[in-house]
Amino acid sequence: MFYYICILKTDLVSILEKKSIENFQAIDLLINGKLNAPVIHCAYYSSLQLLIHNFYKYTGISEAQAISNIKANGKSHQYFLNMYVEEIKTLDSRNASKFLNFFNSFKRKRNESDYNNIDINDSDSKEAKVCAEKIKIFLNKVSNEGKCENIYNI
Repeated sequence: MFYYICILKTDLVSILEKKSIENFQAIDLLINGKLNAPVIHCAYYSSLQLLIHNFYKYTGISEAQAISNIKANGKSHQYFLNMYVEEIKTLDSRNASKFLNFFNSFKRKRNESDYNNIDINDSDSKEAKVCAEKIKIFLNKVSNEGKCENIYNI
């Protein structure tokens, strides 16, 4: 039984990473097609999915435990972000906090894009792609090199 659960977790993690890659690839297709509003959506979710992938990899918390915690506290996006940032604060608390602020700002832009009656232009799309690229680089450096750098300098 334990072996089966480990396989499920591994599959979950790799599926999340695959989804993140696919959403990131969709960004350029949407930009080239002048479909600006969904660019921000895909860029944000690509970043969130990679963060969740790294959360499971870095923290060792199981999917079942994460779901239980989310049910108790609500707001899954914020749960994964806050818990991940708490873990990486051991590497560099100031840069971890900067990452949290950066990601929350990106989340606000995604909420505005998805739910507000505002126009999203080429500049907004390109800015969202840059945010997703910075988050991807940041997460990969934490995961692969154990470095928590200032996201504003990436």
